[in-house]
Amino acid sequence: MPIEFKCPTCRSSLRAQSEYAGKIGKCKQCKSKFTIPSIERQETIAKHTNNHPPKGRSSYHEQLKQFHFPQAVLGRRIDDFSESDAKAIFEWGMRMYGLSTHAEGTIEEIKYEGHVVILDNGRKWEVDDSDTYIAESWLEGDRVVIIDGRMYQIDESESAEVREI
Repeated sequence: MPIEFKCPTCRSSLRAQSEYAGKIGKCKQCKSKFTIPSIERQETIAKHTNNHPPKGRSSYHEQLKQFHFPQAVLGRRIDDFSESDAKAIFEWGMRMYGLSTHAEGTIEEIKYEGHVVILDNGRKWEVDDSDTYIAESWLEGDRVVIIDGRMYQIDESESAEVREI
């Protein structure tokens, strides 16, 4: 089944077969490189980037909070942005989400003094030697998201470079 999406750089319409999801592609128009999104990610992006606030939400401000967007951007609180600025930030975030290769979960176990993090879904991640002191301070039950080789501990806004093992 083909995946239809827009180039993140020039916004031209592109198409790729689903088996290429997560692989690097190149735009035929502007020649920029990008990660081909999965069908699920495209559905999520499409659902959240229409011209009005998502159903069940009073505004893009609320939607940014739901997605745990930082409460301050460039020294300004989310609530201080105009609705159009909040919408632009939200759409940019969804576009970036669509470009990244990511995983998420809850820490089940941290082994070998922070060198290995095991998530509740069974996936294991090796932490870069320079970041083991950070991972070692995390706790079982902490929520994390892995985006393009970096594991972010959501509550503390800390991160460590990782690779799946």
